[in-house]
Amino acid sequence: MKLPLFLLSLSFSLFLSQTKSQPFITDLYAMLSLRKALNAEFTLNWTHINPCKWPHVSCNKSHRVTRIQINGQNLSGTLPSDLRNLTALQHLELQSNHLSGQLPTLHGMAHLQILLLHDNQFTSIPSDFFTGLASLAAVSFDNNPFSSWTIPESLKDAKKLAQFTARSANVTGVIPEFFGLFSQLNHLSLSFNSLWGPLPGSFSGSPVNSLWLNNQDGHGLSGSTEIVANMTSLFQLWLHSNDFSGPLPDFSRLKSLRDLKLENNRFTGIVLNSLINLPSLREVSLANNLLQGPVPVFPKTVKSDGDKSMTSNRFCLPGPGYCDPRVEILLLVAKTLNYPTRLAYLWRGNNPCSHWAGIRCDDGGNITIVNLSKMGLSGTISPDFTILRSLQILLLFDNNLTGSIPTDIISLKKLELVDVRNNSLSGEVPRFDGNVKVLTDGNTAIIEEETHGSSPSPGPSVEVPASFATASPPTSNGSKTKVEGSSKRSLVLIGIIVSSVICSVCGILLTGLLGFCFYKRKQQPMGRVQSSNVTVIHSQGCGPDPDSTKITVDGSTSKWAALFQIGSREGWSRSIGGRD
Repeated sequence: MKLPLFLLSLSFSLFLSQTKSQPFITDLYAMLSLRKALNAEFTLNWTHINPCKWPHVSCNKSHRVTRIQINGQNLSGTLPSDLRNLTALQHLELQSNHLSGQLPTLHGMAHLQILLLHDNQFTSIPSDFFTGLASLAAVSFDNNPFSSWTIPESLKDAKKLAQFTARSANVTGVIPEFFGLFSQLNHLSLSFNSLWGPLPGSFSGSPVNSLWLNNQDGHGLSGSTEIVANMTSLFQLWLHSNDFSGPLPDFSRLKSLRDLKLENNRFTGIVLNSLINLPSLREVSLANNLLQGPVPVFPKTVKSDGDKSMTSNRFCLPGPGYCDPRVEILLLVAKTLNYPTRLAYLWRGNNPCSHWAGIRCDDGGNITIVNLSKMGLSGTISPDFTILRSLQILLLFDNNLTGSIPTDIISLKKLELVDVRNNSLSGEVPRFDGNVKVLTDGNTAIIEEETHGSSPSPGPSVEVPASFATASPPTSNGSKTKVEGSSKRSLVLIGIIVSSVICSVCGILLTGLLGFCFYKRKQQPMGRVQSSNVTVIHSQGCGPDPDSTKITVDGSTSKWAALFQIGSREGWSRSIGGRD
């Protein structure tokens, strides 16, 4: 027994003396550690004294280990820490085994190009795992029970990265911006994880042609997908089962896109022709969103979830066909507001005069009132309001609107009231007809034309004429609505002069007038009569609903008795009385 051991030791010594290579010796000890950790001496027949002679192992002319390809060998065990000493290694393919434990850092393996670890039982990844892996081109971590982890910043060192997959790998956090900076990245798969937040802005112009981000746990990825319009190399895009919202992106530049999966999100707005008529498209799924407008009809060359999509969105009709022109106009209005999710929930069907939130019509089916106040809307005011020729009242107050008030709105001949208070509007207020009441308080950057950009001085409190009736929230000191303007101040001055002139006449007639009044009061009961043209305003905070605003308009010249009430179970509701 002693002789074979002696001969073996002698052979090993002679082998080391012949190589005279310190890197080779380092590789040798690292491979011996790996063989022991995986119990691979017999399972893989790693029995030769030279690792370069082992099955599934390749070396270069300098006897440096360059490839370890032991995938699908039913191996178990953990990876040794000195695996990183294989500094000439280019391929490490350990996929489809039963390997477990913490992954050792690969810090410094500058020649490593292919790293395949999917379908194992690894549990954690050190933060410096990718540090110095400048040649890394392909990585796969799919289907490992990692503890919760975020993609480390050290991955940025892999400037040549072309493929990165970590499906069902318990990845959390946001998608790092540096993924959009890899100039050779063509496939990115992070499906079935717990990612959240928006798509990185760096994706614009990315060379990625296959992007799988579907089925995120929790809230999932969210926000706009507008950036996709600039990802012109996309061949396959899977964003289904997330929380993306807003309109679909413009697909007209995605000339290679064949497979698009967007179901189970909260997309709104219409399905654009840039998608319907995309020549390269072969498969699309849009079900379970809030898409609006007409049902899209794709060519026969496209496999779609048509039946499911028609019944699980907010299309105007249950099947293909044109929407009511009024629906089309209101969707144009919603477009500059980025097709709000709230409106998509509340606007259903093909008749906006039938229970559409914030929309009221006259007996002829013409839209006369649009009340989109207090809805948290962002975006700009659409110039397409001008198509609603019968519009009388436009309420957009208490939102987050930007931009200016469209000048074209002044062409609406029946318009009586425009209320855009408490937004972030800017620019000059258009010169409306004198019969139109415009309320712009709470927009610090807006320019009132009559004051040439300066804030108007407070005017006297007066009751609002019936044709201007609206509700105003109480100010901090409880003051009533102010109606200001140079014309009103001039009238006050004229009134004072006229009053002085007629004062003496009134004195002469005073005695006789008092006697006459005393006689009339003896003949009938005292009472109070309200003017036929008085408008009564009940500001917010009054009544049982503190978020309600009530407008009561009386008089033969008034058209509306209106109650706008905000704060119902769905967020808001309102009812409008009939004509006088």
